[in-house]
Amino acid sequence: MKFDICRIETVPSTNSVLLEKAAQGAAEGLVIYTDYQTAGRGKPGNKWFSPKGKNLLFSVLLRPPVSAAKAPLITQIACRSVARVLKERFKIAADFKRPNDLLVGGRKICGTLVEASSRGTKVEAVVIGIGLNVNAEGRELFRGSTSLKTLLKETIDLEPLLVQILNQLSEDIRPVYA
Repeated sequence: MKFDICRIETVPSTNSVLLEKAAQGAAEGLVIYTDYQTAGRGKPGNKWFSPKGKNLLFSVLLRPPVSAAKAPLITQIACRSVARVLKERFKIAADFKRPNDLLVGGRKICGTLVEASSRGTKVEAVVIGIGLNVNAEGRELFRGSTSLKTLLKETIDLEPLLVQILNQLSEDIRPVYA
């Protein structure tokens, strides 16, 4: 899968922006990547807070040939993709906590929010939102969370990490299109 990364400095929510673009006919593979969300969202009723420029905040548009009933599997695939990158690149083992989080040592390091639009039983678009705590530390982190910087004691360059996660997601999502 080919990705078209669109970086926007500040957005209300990467998912909200991408859902709107999907409704306007945006192509599969569009990625909205931001430094800051003014109204970041998690699972229903939860907000996602991240200090400006510290963490990886992005959403990916897919148009998979699946029924609406199978769309929740995409959340697990997205979490697995991030977990694989954490393991391969940083030697950090992350555990999947249903329905949409990754934990390291019992602390949240990543959240995903998958939203789909459908017509009848057919999915028209799936937006995968991912928030990964990368360079935030101390009081910048929400209680009960951790980050790569906290764990590794080093600052991580965000854009190469984004590309690596997208490449892993492309590989992991392939069976959905088979």
